[in-house]
Amino acid sequence: MVVRAASAAGLALTLLASSCTPTAPKPSPSASPAGASHLQLIEAEDAQTLDPALIDDPTSLQIGSEIFEGLTALDANNRPVPALAQRWEISDAGRTYTFHLRPAHYQSGATVQAKDALTAWTRALDPATASPNTIFFSALGVRYPGEMLTTVQVVDSTTLRLLLPRADSELLTLLALPPYWLSDPKLLTSGTGPYRLDRWDRGRTLHLSAFDNYWGAKPSVRNVDIEIEPDNVKRLDRFTSGGVDIAHGFTGPQLLAFARDPQQAAKLHKVPNARTTWLGFNTVAGSGYGPPDRMAIAQAIDRSRVTDLALFGSMLAAPATDLLPTGVPGHLTRQLPAYDPAAARNALDQAGFGPRIDLYYSTNSTVGRVANDLQDQLNTATGRTVVLHPTGDFFNQAALDKLPLFIDTWSADVPYPSDFLENVLRASSQFNNLRLFDSGVEQALDQGRAALTWDDAMKAYQQAEGLALAQNRLIPLYTGIEPYLVRPGLHVPFIGGTIAYRWENVR
Repeated sequence: MVVRAASAAGLALTLLASSCTPTAPKPSPSASPAGASHLQLIEAEDAQTLDPALIDDPTSLQIGSEIFEGLTALDANNRPVPALAQRWEISDAGRTYTFHLRPAHYQSGATVQAKDALTAWTRALDPATASPNTIFFSALGVRYPGEMLTTVQVVDSTTLRLLLPRADSELLTLLALPPYWLSDPKLLTSGTGPYRLDRWDRGRTLHLSAFDNYWGAKPSVRNVDIEIEPDNVKRLDRFTSGGVDIAHGFTGPQLLAFARDPQQAAKLHKVPNARTTWLGFNTVAGSGYGPPDRMAIAQAIDRSRVTDLALFGSMLAAPATDLLPTGVPGHLTRQLPAYDPAAARNALDQAGFGPRIDLYYSTNSTVGRVANDLQDQLNTATGRTVVLHPTGDFFNQAALDKLPLFIDTWSADVPYPSDFLENVLRASSQFNNLRLFDSGVEQALDQGRAALTWDDAMKAYQQAEGLALAQNRLIPLYTGIEPYLVRPGLHVPFIGGTIAYRWENVR
């Protein structure tokens, strides 16, 4: 899965119940016909690996999700549903999960056994495997290579029991992602997913075909060819000439130029991802920013202008309406402080706020454009001089509580609210650059983690987030978007989050 970044670089679901029962160019001869029995895709980067224990990049995650499966899967709302486990029971106040596996086969022909889960997860924890994903076993009480996995019991060939050290509502979502995917212990490239890998010419192409013995519905897309083309111009040319069906990974200027043509604009689909960027006030270094000051700065920002000017006509982001991004369950369309420059200036004047605002941010080019626009907006709206501080060691300085007001980002590895909120708001988190401690937030996070139903978990996490936003300790600016180009006549039901769409659902 996508490597977890330090609080700003980016790169961040549980079904909880007692049981789970314009005229387009004419396609070239190589492109898919109307409908979708054969998909032709193009990627900027090749998969780094198709080993479930090692996957931590977006391309490997997208492709691997079609080859491998876990005990659960994520539906169109990023909510976990049965996959290799056809049902489960939760007992002992959320600390015991008993999974009952369905009859299923690996692409090698071998039958899936409950013991395969223990084998796969133990291998991922083996130091010799060098998995970057061992932290995701924290729900099972281990997180470091070499630790013994003692919380997994193989009851029989089709029953698996997980004994958690504490209730963890994120578990069912984690089980749908690597490193929890299962593979044939004797052939690690063989999964149980709807597609099997036939050929992989590294750095050039991959070919996959439908797995005829798949336990689920047989996909109408029978073959998938993936072309690797790092050059953005060549990749766009392949799409516009009709050579491929779906493409993405383009620059903001490319997308702006593409969308100016009304005949092309209909092919552009903006898919929400799991990233949010915000302004944050550190409670130590930024203690001079009182509640009226924080509200005033929130009122001085026009989010639509930020995404329009700094993010290429909102091609790469959307104005935030919440801390949780649209691609993560629990997202709400909240009433954040509205743009009101007159009220902002008046409030700062009334509070006796000084003549200068210092804004800190990383040296990332995108964040730099955002900072420049915020400088102009805040200068104009508040009448104060905004001084920008691009900071090369931003993460270290933020962790040392040296940045009073800063631009920060989180990108979730797991499309579940705890991935975001536990890292950004939890007092003990190393990524809590706000240095926020609020007993109400802590209690709500605890309730979300221990919740026994999906609705209760979402409600608790939304409460924790709402408390932080009510204090304007952070000001959400924008949430991330990944634009995809799709040929006319092809219907792609995009999901968003960490896995954008499923090949078998394309029509």
